[in-house]
Amino acid sequence: RADRCMGPGCSRPASQCQIDHSVAWADGGETSVTNTAPLCQGHHTVRHHGGWVITHLDDGSLEWVSPHGRRYVVAPERHLPTFYPNAA
Repeated sequence: RADRCMGPGCSRPASQCQIDHSVAWADGGETSVTNTAPLCQGHHTVRHHGGWVITHLDDGSLEWVSPHGRRYVVAPERHLPTFYPNAA
């Protein structure tokens, strides 16, 4: 769904990124589209060691909140699909 790093202002292709778990697998986080996002090496490091807080939003975007309280929302290029149960 994301063709690039989902860090604020970044345009590094997703193929050159690492997959980040918002809730770590070791802490019970799932490997799913609602808990993972591509992050370049720099944004991955900042996310884990820079005091930033990342939240997955319902529309597939990531909300980044800086240590100083500034908020950035990064939307993927494609939205998550919505699946409906078959009525038949």
